[in-house]
Amino acid sequence: MQNIKERIEKIFNVNLITKMVLVFILLQPVLDILSFLNIRNIIPIGISTYIKPLFVFGIGLYVFFTNKEQRKSYVKILIPYGLLVIMHCIILKDIKVENSIILHEIRFMINVAYMLVLYMIMDFLYANNPDRDKFIVTLKKTLVVTFFVYCGTIILAILTGTSGKTYEYSDASKDGFKGWLDSGQIFGHALSITLPFLIYYIFNLKIKNKVLNIICKIGIVIPITVLLLIGTKVTYFIALIVLATHFILDLIYFIKEKNRLNLLASISCLVMLGVSIAVYNYLPVKKNIDINNSVLSVDMSGIASGSETNRDDLKKLADELNAARAKGNLDPRLQRLQDYYNWDFNSALLLEKKYKDGSLHPSDMRAKQLVYNSNKYMLSSIQYKLFGLGYLNQPSTLTIERDSLMIIFCFGIVGFLTVLLKPILQWCGSSIKILKNLKSVSLETLYLFEGFSIFFCISVYAGYTFIYTNFSIFLVIICLLLKDSFNKNKESKFSKYFEKIYKNKKEEFYKELENNLINEKKEFIITANPETIMTSMKDENLNKAYFDAITTVVADGIGIVKGAKMLNYEINETIPGIDIANKLLEYANVHKKSIFLFGAKPEVINKMKEVIKEKYSNAVLVGAQDGYIENKDSVFDEMKKLKPDIVLVAMGIPMQEMLIYKHLKEFDKGIFVGIGGSFDVISGEKKRAPKIFIKLKLEWLYRIIKEPKRLKRFFDSNVKYILKLKFE
Repeated sequence: MQNIKERIEKIFNVNLITKMVLVFILLQPVLDILSFLNIRNIIPIGISTYIKPLFVFGIGLYVFFTNKEQRKSYVKILIPYGLLVIMHCIILKDIKVENSIILHEIRFMINVAYMLVLYMIMDFLYANNPDRDKFIVTLKKTLVVTFFVYCGTIILAILTGTSGKTYEYSDASKDGFKGWLDSGQIFGHALSITLPFLIYYIFNLKIKNKVLNIICKIGIVIPITVLLLIGTKVTYFIALIVLATHFILDLIYFIKEKNRLNLLASISCLVMLGVSIAVYNYLPVKKNIDINNSVLSVDMSGIASGSETNRDDLKKLADELNAARAKGNLDPRLQRLQDYYNWDFNSALLLEKKYKDGSLHPSDMRAKQLVYNSNKYMLSSIQYKLFGLGYLNQPSTLTIERDSLMIIFCFGIVGFLTVLLKPILQWCGSSIKILKNLKSVSLETLYLFEGFSIFFCISVYAGYTFIYTNFSIFLVIICLLLKDSFNKNKESKFSKYFEKIYKNKKEEFYKELENNLINEKKEFIITANPETIMTSMKDENLNKAYFDAITTVVADGIGIVKGAKMLNYEINETIPGIDIANKLLEYANVHKKSIFLFGAKPEVINKMKEVIKEKYSNAVLVGAQDGYIENKDSVFDEMKKLKPDIVLVAMGIPMQEMLIYKHLKEFDKGIFVGIGGSFDVISGEKKRAPKIFIKLKLEWLYRIIKEPKRLKRFFDSNVKYILKLKFE
């Protein structure tokens, strides 16, 4: 079984998954066109309907069950979401309003889960790609090419007279072009969040051929033109906002950095902004806004009662309740139906009242959807507030389009937390980082953040965003690129410390260690834990030792691994000082090398002599000195004469490192390691933590339990270390 798993992982590796995902992104225009053709009954099968979920959920399952880190990271999102699906279905299984049945609800919840799984896949590729920079560069190119293919097909459809109309399903009198796509709104919103980055990317793309370079820069007109031709207010005004933002920011950065490309981008965006405003009267959006305004200007305050309450679905529900009541059936389901009927009826009645008093126009779809859904949610009982009232448990005209609000009303507080908490936290964190580093933040970061912010505005105001598979993939890509841009621009105080730490597997480290010992190379090993880094930041001498070219720093403790991960450094394994000491003693025994021991109490050092004599009899113990000698420098004078192959110093941080580094230049060979309290354990004076503590990376907790006086030291180093990292 293990061999089969290894073979699968060898074939289905990160490189292959990366290529598959990039091709999948490039195929989005093709898949969406196939979906459009199926809806028009031009082709019999909705290929896209099957390919998209099968591919994403298939890759997602593979990543989840084969990658421990991703599983640990996403289990706290995916398991609550799975429980949400179950609870949501349980509380709605007996309630049918309009056309809401469990299979429909599950289908919409799968659409939402699609985004969560995409997050997991992209995070996996980002964390595990051997060449992360190359992956990000390729991802950017893929994103840009994909949208130019989309735009190219829309323009071709318009020129050939085969384009669909944006509002063909809701109002055929309106104008707007969506090409060979099912929804102009969804594509327009996806292009809107990507546009700030697209403009930046095109203007900063360096092509040696001058003609191609100019053509490429002019090409940015294409996505702008498409946004203007879609015909929705959202896409038109976002195009204006993005162009205005580019004009201002690029001009500021030109003044700041004197980069001519910034000036070119600024002037070009100003020209496109002026043209976009000048041609407004000739655009589809003008006609569509006029139609909306003319409809909303009609006085409908005298609308008759029953416009919303005389619904067939409510009548059916009322009839079912009356029939059950007549039979004397007062079971819990009847009570739930009664409650649900009252919430729905009262919310519909509220709409009628607002129509009559003129505070709400019946044709203002988004406004009436919000009033109806929010009132129904506020009236509902706690289980519905937690797990939702159902996506289809209202007439199609009252189904809320604003995705962020829809998640709360239809899938409850639990749905909101599992689906949107991650992007909201990323947006808030990004905002704080930008404000803190406003002078140094890159333009690329600002434009990616603008696109991310546009997403939230659209999802609250208009909808048609993350619950749709042909939008959420681009949202996830923008989020990943934003994360990467912060990583590249970060000026963390910890970054250089994590960069110095050994990142290969411990087996490789031990092999290198043995080779260095055999070849009589000189090496200084620092076993770093949070205390080492925190002390290095304050102590200039220890800091110098830490970053010396001859020094090898290894992660001695889970705090280093966790901290590195917080700043996106891949340090996968700890290599504790005691393990290094044991390995060196083994190698000394095998290769008959000489050892010098320095540190610990006199009785401990005496026991160490006995251990080496009994267990490592081939090793040559040339010297041993306890750590209580007053003139510690004199011990190194003795070492120089003896020329040991291995020097183990057990005095604790930072004294052991300072002493070694102070005298390191006086030696031509030798492996020097500071190993803290390892002599106590190796000699048998103290017991190492039980295996369960070691396996769970909780040796630090065991030491605190055994020696409570360590708690203050733990707080001063480890707790402050974590707080600083969180702040970074």
